[in-house]
Amino acid sequence: MEFIHPERLWLLSLLLVPIIIHLFHFRRQKVLYFSSLKFIRFIEQENKSTKKLRQLLILISRCLALIFVVLAFALPIIPLSNTNGNGGKNVLAIYIDNSFSMTSIGEEGELLSEAREMAKRMLDKAPLETRILLFTNKMDGVEQRLLTKMEALSYLDKIEPTSVQRNLGEVISWQKEFLDKENNEVERLKTRQVVLLSDFQESTFKLDKLKKDESSNFYAFQLIPQDPGNLYIDSVWFATPVHKVGEANELFVRLQNDSKSERVNLELSAKFGSQKRTMFLDIAANEKKTTSFPFTEINTGFKTGMVSISDKQLYWDDDFYFAYEVAKNANVLILNSDNGSPKVSQVFAVEPFYRTNSISNNNYTKDLLNNTNLVVLNGLNEIPSGLSNDLMEFHQKGGAVFVIPGNQINRSDYSNLLSGLELPSLGEVMTDGLKLDEIHFKDPFFIGVFEKENQALNLANVSKAYRINSASGFPLLDFRNGAPLFLRSGTQSFLLTTSLQEDFGSFTSNALFPTLLLRAGEFASQNFPLFATIGKDANIPIQKEVDGEQPIKLVNGKISFIPSTRKLNGQTKISIAGMEAIERLKAGTYFIQNEDTLGLLAVNYDRNESAMNLKNADEIVDELENGGIKNIKFNSVKDGQSLSEIQIDKPIEYWRSFLLLSLLFLFIEMALIKFWK
Repeated sequence: MEFIHPERLWLLSLLLVPIIIHLFHFRRQKVLYFSSLKFIRFIEQENKSTKKLRQLLILISRCLALIFVVLAFALPIIPLSNTNGNGGKNVLAIYIDNSFSMTSIGEEGELLSEAREMAKRMLDKAPLETRILLFTNKMDGVEQRLLTKMEALSYLDKIEPTSVQRNLGEVISWQKEFLDKENNEVERLKTRQVVLLSDFQESTFKLDKLKKDESSNFYAFQLIPQDPGNLYIDSVWFATPVHKVGEANELFVRLQNDSKSERVNLELSAKFGSQKRTMFLDIAANEKKTTSFPFTEINTGFKTGMVSISDKQLYWDDDFYFAYEVAKNANVLILNSDNGSPKVSQVFAVEPFYRTNSISNNNYTKDLLNNTNLVVLNGLNEIPSGLSNDLMEFHQKGGAVFVIPGNQINRSDYSNLLSGLELPSLGEVMTDGLKLDEIHFKDPFFIGVFEKENQALNLANVSKAYRINSASGFPLLDFRNGAPLFLRSGTQSFLLTTSLQEDFGSFTSNALFPTLLLRAGEFASQNFPLFATIGKDANIPIQKEVDGEQPIKLVNGKISFIPSTRKLNGQTKISIAGMEAIERLKAGTYFIQNEDTLGLLAVNYDRNESAMNLKNADEIVDELENGGIKNIKFNSVKDGQSLSEIQIDKPIEYWRSFLLLSLLFLFIEMALIKFWK
């Protein structure tokens, strides 16, 4: 037997009071006159032993009544079998998983609501003096404290769903570290009971950060939804990232149905700018389906978009946000060598979308790169190191570079530049097998360019080309010998492996030539991501120059968030990775601002929890035991929390018994005084 409040046992010293009263028995004496003392002496001798027995029984009853009162207030218990026997307070740690997956519908409402009600029932049954650690996926300073029962009940009502996701190993280790620190630095803790209320998704059931705990008692309650499936929007993208007024485009949407049932006549709606589209479709069980919305841009400027579905189970992943810009124009800088082809400038002059600045490479200055989207090297044989470094920095800031080599290139100069552009270096000139053989129609660069895929097009006549010395980049046009004629690296650097001089062929006379240049210019006009993921994306480029001392903010209505920023090679990048962004940001579209508006950024929640794959009972218990959690009991909550049996071991309390014993001996004392004369 142990005591929760052993410090109260000092009150046993009050036993001296009835003992002193008994020993000295202070009473006023009365004098009685009798004619003869013979009768008095007879009575006194006859009752002397009886009187001593009566007084002794009264004293014993009085002392026992006081002893049991003191023991009752010290709260005696018989602790659980695995306690360390060092005294201290009992702790009940309750973890409530409040991630978005817990908004699934159970038998009696949302799983999170069921978890809150179960926690209330546990708190009602907990002893009054038990210290409570109530925590969720936040696991911040507010939750890192021990509460009374009343404080814990009050905090329960404040728990709301959050996009914060925690691995189970991290959850268990966090509470253990806190309770160990509390035990060592603040107050002695005794029995630890840890309750886990979660759906135990596979995506978050990771125990790599788990710390062994063989002394605490663990109780895992798995809350299971009515329908463990989910229908959600996985991603969106455009057929082409190029957006120009009057040109057709297509928005693709990928849906995932993780349910065991087919969804029929599902409504899918899309909004991009001022345009709206709606369609109805069927999606089979466990199917991933891609559909699309055709549209045509009608004006320029920043555009916000959202795709939505109506799902019965989960709601947080039913909307997907995106943002893009329809540019008014693209600025092109053409650096010509003495024998560069004049047809390069003529191609861009035909399209009013492009503002072209065509100059000799000898007149180049670095300030010409300001506000430029695309730089075209037209037939340069030598590339000065200063120009090469400027172009690599321009590329790292998000600018696009189109390289057309000269007919007698300095391979060392080209190797340095092409390496910085993530393109392969150029080798010897080749003359065999140079008939153009294949166009990579499926590449995003060519999507929407051709009405149909036809490899029998009137392809270019090339008599000479440079061999490439590595396999980097994405080939877009291939010769019959397997070498590429045209390739790209990402969407910001492009390389033509043939020169435009007459001795290299007549590629400029083919319809593919202007197509490549104009398409590269269109890609260069796109300068920020279609969307980003909260908590993950850490290097989102800001294409505009960031001046002034005002910090960059993401602003959406009442939400204003200052992301972390850094400059890399002169380009400003922002980050929405980390816990602060997860807690502060909500899915939607935000203006990127300091003194001016720098752009738009659409952010979405991580779809990690959208796949509702749950661990089963055996997996939960086995993996926790293998991870070092030895004392664990598992319960599955399928029929609602009100029908589930909550069995949590607790120490056996004796304070009520001791209080009853105290009252019993008090009544015995009163009976002895009143009826034993």
